[in-house]
Amino acid sequence: MQNTAAPVRYRIAIYRACGCYFVQVVDLPGCFTRGATEVEAVENARSAIRAYQWIAQALVGESATVQLQISA
Repeated sequence: MQNTAAPVRYRIAIYRACGCYFVQVVDLPGCFTRGATEVEAVENARSAIRAYQWIAQALVGESATVQLQISA
């Protein structure tokens, strides 16, 4: 018998502002998208989730450090 895992589901929050829609993937910190319609914003969120997972997988075992320098 083949072992198939259930697909992972992520919670999203949809906001409307400035004439477009914004989606926050609640379970993935910093994962946001936007779209002209709700449907477009959700489709963009699917792409953002895949990119987030790809980057997370690529960084496994690496000591990735991000430095932000703010100059006035």
